[in-house]
Amino acid sequence: MNKILFGMASLATLSATCATCAAQSVTLYGELDTGLAYISNVNGHTQYRATTGLIDGSYWGLQGSEDLGDGMKALFRLERGYSVTSGEEFNDHPAYVGLQAETLGTLTLGHQYDVVHDYFAPFTLTGGTGGTAFAHPFDNDNANNSYLAGNSVKYASESFGGFTFGGMYAFANGAGRFVENRAYGFGVNYANGAFNAGAAWMHNNGRGQTASGAYDPAALPSGDQTVINATAQKQDVIAAGASYAIGDVTLAGAWSRAIYTGLADADNGAALASISFSNYEISVVWQAMPTVALAGMYVFTEGSSAHWHQGGLQAVYQLSKRTDLYAETTYQRASSGAPAMINTNDPSSGRNQLLVATGIRHRF
Repeated sequence: MNKILFGMASLATLSATCATCAAQSVTLYGELDTGLAYISNVNGHTQYRATTGLIDGSYWGLQGSEDLGDGMKALFRLERGYSVTSGEEFNDHPAYVGLQAETLGTLTLGHQYDVVHDYFAPFTLTGGTGGTAFAHPFDNDNANNSYLAGNSVKYASESFGGFTFGGMYAFANGAGRFVENRAYGFGVNYANGAFNAGAAWMHNNGRGQTASGAYDPAALPSGDQTVINATAQKQDVIAAGASYAIGDVTLAGAWSRAIYTGLADADNGAALASISFSNYEISVVWQAMPTVALAGMYVFTEGSSAHWHQGGLQAVYQLSKRTDLYAETTYQRASSGAPAMINTNDPSSGRNQLLVATGIRHRF
């Protein structure tokens, strides 16, 4: 934690210095999120724990831009996640540099959120006000940004009559293996007054099978009896969502399908059956008062050999523009023989798992 605080102090000094540079602006910002949670079933036991980042994840960041003239500017963003409770650092936030033109759009290079985050996740509660605990089972579609794309080049267009679009390509970075652990995808969004809709497609080859590609090594979700440590030759996510605002109430619907093929056991290389997940979500967010927001969701997830029901509620009370208190609950029920596992928790020993939590967030 001392390293983090020292680094932030140094960056704050750098920020103050750079802010005086001609035609350049730099901002230091971040968020701290911590609380307490009760989980009904973690490997057969009740768990009480201190939490960090239950909604957004705690992080600090720097972002800035420099005016290059003729409607062009250079920009950058550098963020780092960490645990408020333990001081551990996480590589779960973006770092990139790029160029933006008023009529041509924005081109960025670095470690970035993918097109699922940009064009689909806002129509889910996990990608909006709900956060981590409202992710679809195993975050199978990455709507909660469990992984970012390294070595990536991303383009985002300006708005054309309410339409925006973009694409991303993440390099494998390996000599003689151009395909292994690469990723690419496309997305589109349309916004018109109270109505908003988006769709995305994301594909990768050999996710996490090399240390220098698009994604870090990671366990993949499974629709079988247990959660397994596996590698996949191919992964595809197809997703679409829409929302409509009626006064202080926003209604949203989202659908996604995640397909994993060419699976093998990460420990012994044994071939495994392909798996897929289809997620169907409805959600509502109500700004009940200027200082009180209420949200709820329900998602049905159908896997290759199992299914899950999940519902959740959240209440947020703003103490100020920068600080709020929250309370939330998430309940998940799996089909017979399948594990219940609310996102970021260990799996239950049965079909059910309940999370009840409260916390405080501060933004700076």
